[in-house]
Amino acid sequence: MPLIELMSQVQELPKIDKLRLMEFLAKSLVKDEEPNFFIANQEYPVWSPYNCSEAANVLMNLLETKQQEQHG
Repeated sequence: MPLIELMSQVQELPKIDKLRLMEFLAKSLVKDEEPNFFIANQEYPVWSPYNCSEAANVLMNLLETKQQEQHG
């Protein structure tokens, strides 16, 4: 199947199926690179911005500084 045809079919998929396809492709690429990169049924920590008030404060201060520079 040509890539252009496949891409048009992927565009018609529901969002959840697109996400599952992305997951499948990512896992497939990892397997091609290094078979033991991810271990099945293993948990891997993922960073999240939740409860990172210090980072939010830094960003707010940067925005305030930029706004003052533009207006002053």
